[in-house]
Amino acid sequence: MIRKITLAVAAALVLLVSACSQFNNRGTVDKPLIGIANTTNLSFDKVELTDSSTTLYGVIHFRPGWWVRLSGTSAIVADGTKYTVTAFDGITPDEQVIMPDSGAIRFTMTFPAIPSTTRSIDFTENSDGGWTLWDIDLTGTATPDMYMADMPANLRDIDPNAALPAMEYKFDTTTVRLHVMGHRPGMGDKIGWGINTLHGQVTSPEDKPVSIDSTGVAEVKFALSTPAEFFIYKSSEAMPTLNSRKTIVTPGETVDIYINAHFSGAYNMAYRDDIELDISDMIMSRSNGIYPNFSRTKSSQHLQTYTGEFGDYKMDGDAYTDFLLAQYKAVKDSIDADAGLSAATRADLLNNLKVEIAVAAANARGTLLRNYYHVNNRRPDDIDKEIAVKLSPDNIKAIAAVIDFNDPNILLSSSIGGLMNTGFWKEVGIDTGLLDMVRLYTKAYHNADTKGETDTASLDSLRALCAPMAEEIVAVADAAKARLAAIDYSLITPTPDVANDKLLDAILAPHRGKVVMVDLWNTWCGPCRAALAHNEPEKSGDLASDDIVWIYIADETSPLDQYASKIKDIRGIHYRVSDEQITALRKQFNVDGIPYYILVDRKGKATGRPDLRDHSAFKKAILDEVAR
Repeated sequence: MIRKITLAVAAALVLLVSACSQFNNRGTVDKPLIGIANTTNLSFDKVELTDSSTTLYGVIHFRPGWWVRLSGTSAIVADGTKYTVTAFDGITPDEQVIMPDSGAIRFTMTFPAIPSTTRSIDFTENSDGGWTLWDIDLTGTATPDMYMADMPANLRDIDPNAALPAMEYKFDTTTVRLHVMGHRPGMGDKIGWGINTLHGQVTSPEDKPVSIDSTGVAEVKFALSTPAEFFIYKSSEAMPTLNSRKTIVTPGETVDIYINAHFSGAYNMAYRDDIELDISDMIMSRSNGIYPNFSRTKSSQHLQTYTGEFGDYKMDGDAYTDFLLAQYKAVKDSIDADAGLSAATRADLLNNLKVEIAVAAANARGTLLRNYYHVNNRRPDDIDKEIAVKLSPDNIKAIAAVIDFNDPNILLSSSIGGLMNTGFWKEVGIDTGLLDMVRLYTKAYHNADTKGETDTASLDSLRALCAPMAEEIVAVADAAKARLAAIDYSLITPTPDVANDKLLDAILAPHRGKVVMVDLWNTWCGPCRAALAHNEPEKSGDLASDDIVWIYIADETSPLDQYASKIKDIRGIHYRVSDEQITALRKQFNVDGIPYYILVDRKGKATGRPDLRDHSAFKKAILDEVAR
């Protein structure tokens, strides 16, 4: 009996000690660590937890004068239980709130009390694509490596001595398995992917992103004939932004890429705290492929040709060449001096730098023009005649001296597409080496993929240079023929057989007396697709009128099968024009990008209206024209 009492007392003491040491979240958590977020606009500065309520101190950052809206049914999730908001202070829910000049709104949301044992919570707006933050830490002990247990230990460190492997050419199927560390089903079950190949960038079809299973794993398969850079992107508003270091995959290999979803949370906190994000100690991604993992690089280790500060538009050829070579030396010195770079990263950066300077040379006028516009925001016809830079043969040879066009590793540069004008180099006697192979391959791939055609002479030439590339072209053409055979061509209106500068007149001629809206677009243009989705319902609403004609013009950069599939859901008259025809049309209206709108009055007068990218202006302009 005595022994039983002793055991009971001992058990009670153990329970008491356990209870005293048990985690209790009551109190205040300042600057809580955010695990994952699908936004940088909303974050939380503080969380207060009591036995009667849970209060989140929120901050929204956005452009002054623009509006935001926060859902009145927002909720937090604690240990699997959802708690809906009970009160707001500092912001009116479910209403458009105009951002102040400060660009920040601070407010609080109150929720019911959650269990004192809850170690983290999720916040959700309870709506498709709404702002969502996962794993808001309540312990004060969470760290940026919170999801790293999902990554194999042997991948966490970069081998500083790993070198770039030799370029391998073969035509085979590559398999990529993506592991999203920290993934939750609520983040969405799709993710977009793409590869930067020699024939251009290939991305997952808009309506077919790869599926992610409940454990955060997705698998992608595609055929390659040379190594290529693989990347991912968010496919929906619900999905957090996922980032990965440069990942090169090769034909025929199976690669596992582990992606740290906390990168999105780190960005969220950086915006919240108004600090520059330091990711030097955070692993964004790692892979186990043939190519080694690349270490972090700095912006100073690339030519900054898009900053608006790259060259003076008044430079002549000699000055521009001196400038380029000085920039090359400065960036190369930065790369050489960075002891933190792995051998593979250093070699990759130097290869890319060589391609970047060659592209800047071959596109000297365009580079200076772009930078001038970046600073001065002037239209092309204001400055065209003032930029007269022209590189002499000696200038071109001086720049070509830093790059070996026969080095296979330059093909790994994402800028290699800018060197396809091989005539620029050949005119001064420079051997363009592998660029000739790539140029031939790129042209053959385009014809095979868009038309299902292969040119025997070109194919034989390519086969002599690189048999795997030729094998890929044949496979691509066969696949394209099958796709093209299934297309309904009746939806595509034949393009008038007239001179290029008379094309629009011929297209508009049958519609004199009506208001015509001409929409220049392409299937690969995200803003175009968004505008089409926004405008299409208006044809059954306020813009439902027999006096309005809808004409859509795309060009041959829109893959024919994708184009034919898209226009099934776009009511109107559809033209798919040649490169020469769209170039003439763009020049005629000084088109600055797409979507681009041309509004035609009842008398047939056509006016370029880029301002109609604003949906409200688009609708009003058409209605005003109909009412005239």
